Amino acid sequence: MTSRERVAQVFQGKEVDRVPLNVFAGWNPGVRKRVNQKYGDVDQFCREFHIDVVTAFLPRFPFGRPEELTEPQELDRYLNMEPAIDPCSSNILDIHCDGDLFHSVTEALEYQKQNMPVFVNVWGIFELSQFLWEKDGMPGTQEALMNMIAEPEKMQKVFYKLAEWTAAAAESAIRAGADVIELSDDWGQQNTMLFSPKMWWDMIYPAAKIVVDTIKKYDVPIVLHSDGDVSLVLEGIKKLGVNGLHPVQESAGMSFEKTRQVLGKSVCIMGGLDTVTALPSMNVEEIRSEVKRVFSHLKNSGPFIFAGSHMFQDDAPLAVIEAAYETAYELAPF
Repeated sequence: MTSRERVAQVFQGKEVDRVPLNVFAGWNPGVRKRVNQKYGDVDQFCREFHIDVVTAFLPRFPFGRPEELTEPQELDRYLNMEPAIDPCSSNILDIHCDGDLFHSVTEALEYQKQNMPVFVNVWGIFELSQFLWEKDGMPGTQEALMNMIAEPEKMQKVFYKLAEWTAAAAESAIRAGADVIELSDDWGQQNTMLFSPKMWWDMIYPAAKIVVDTIKKYDVPIVLHSDGDVSLVLEGIKKLGVNGLHPVQESAGMSFEKTRQVLGKSVCIMGGLDTVTALPSMNVEEIRSEVKRVFSHLKNSGPFIFAGSHMFQDDAPLAVIEAAYETAYELAPF
């Protein structure tokens, strides 16, 4: 069974030979450098440790990068601005999200020749709204939240505008050959959400539904990525109609069991390797035990793709990452 077949069948609820393995997103520069020194490049690491997924990223600055704008714009200005990047243009597939840190869609699609599935990350409406007010490399989370409270009607219109852009960008990626769409929209923090569930239902859900419904027209799986604890809106996530949730972050207060109970056995849980509490703090033997614990919860409870909870950070020892994937591969066969 090829990696592409394996991942496709997981989302279809069919039997597979083993649990697919994924690293999620990419590697921070420090840990990438250590991988390159030992293996030559990240690709060789992925081959050696049986990684099944290649991830590409679409751009995250629809109105232009922060350095191209003199100052972050007011809400009214964003409502009247035309996107600097046409989401329907084939050019969007060639744009790097962050320099050369991630694959462009065009680059990632080359891996399909090796029978690997391509996950394309598209940015959700709340995450995009934070980038509107990014300054000095830091997302404008506070500004986005304040606008949701102070100018809810205008912010809702911004969300709809961003949703239309994201939906069109996702369509471009799907038409080019994307196997899976990752909708990245961080709604959680430690042990709760960044905003109330009511605000999520009133403002986030309707715009996110535009994106999800557009993707679903193409019968392409959708994995929602959100950091933090989104337990309070699990029913809403199920209603959105996504095919997977990443990462179900235990270190933020989420529960594998509760998530599986709410989402059911048709929704894939992707994750299990916590980049906050496990990788930076555990030794080789501890990470092996941790991976065994995760597999005991997720392997046989429903669709599951083993992956990091986020990018591998520079504080993650390479030996611990290696041990995690060695153990996962040993446990993966059905």
